[in-house]
Amino acid sequence: MIFYIIIFSLFVFIIKHLFFWKPLNTDYLFSNGPLMIGHRGVPNKLPENTIEGFKNLINYGIRCIEVDVVRTKDDHIICSHNFVLEIETNGLGIITNKNFSEIKKFNTAGKFLNKNHISIPKLTNLIDELPENIIFNIEIKSSSVFDLKSVPLVLKILKEKKIKNRVIISSFNPLVLLLIKIIDKNFVTAYLWSNFNVPLILSKPWFVDLIHPDLIHPEAHLINKKSILYFKKRGLKINVWTVNNIPSKQWLLKNGVDGIISDFPTVLLSNDTF
Repeated sequence: MIFYIIIFSLFVFIIKHLFFWKPLNTDYLFSNGPLMIGHRGVPNKLPENTIEGFKNLINYGIRCIEVDVVRTKDDHIICSHNFVLEIETNGLGIITNKNFSEIKKFNTAGKFLNKNHISIPKLTNLIDELPENIIFNIEIKSSSVFDLKSVPLVLKILKEKKIKNRVIISSFNPLVLLLIKIIDKNFVTAYLWSNFNVPLILSKPWFVDLIHPDLIHPEAHLINKKSILYFKKRGLKINVWTVNNIPSKQWLLKNGVDGIISDFPTVLLSNDTF
């Protein structure tokens, strides 16, 4: 008898988990219309994920930024898309193997010949340097599925800075999003949906029913009218990346997408009439 009770309870739990869940209400993030999100700053003009780059972006009038974060060996959270320092700096090695005191000496502006030394910033410094009305889309990077050490460190920073109500935390790693909800279910999370370099199961849109994000951030080439309808039925707002031309932006907005993530402020600020 106990066995059947356990099986029935498990069945009820699975059904409830898959079909009877609701994302957090995120309407307040879209109170001024579709969310225009600057992707890593203005990467064609200034080094990406830097304070200088994001200030330049904000000068265009953009009020939401997407920034990538990585943990250092001594548990500082810094703004970088890559774990490998050689990709964007004159440094060598892996960020997670180095202390911040060493990393801050490296220059991100090597390919920008007219720029002086620009360091990789800490997330705390970026928050302090930007206006108080900026919305942050913070993407937590993880080197493996079980690399979750950055999660509590990021949440601690956001709580200390008291910006919880203007933050979206996104990740390709579903365990990152699950851990966030375990620690504090009131943080807004976004699942980054892509079919590039991810396991097949993670490239399917129905995966949201397993991890319960509040937003979905699909790669642009994956989105279509059918997937938009699917996510809308689940109550999810949709921010699409990386949209770098105006016709694509206009089609997406016309068909019900809620936000655009782009490398180019001119695309984000273009006339959105159809």
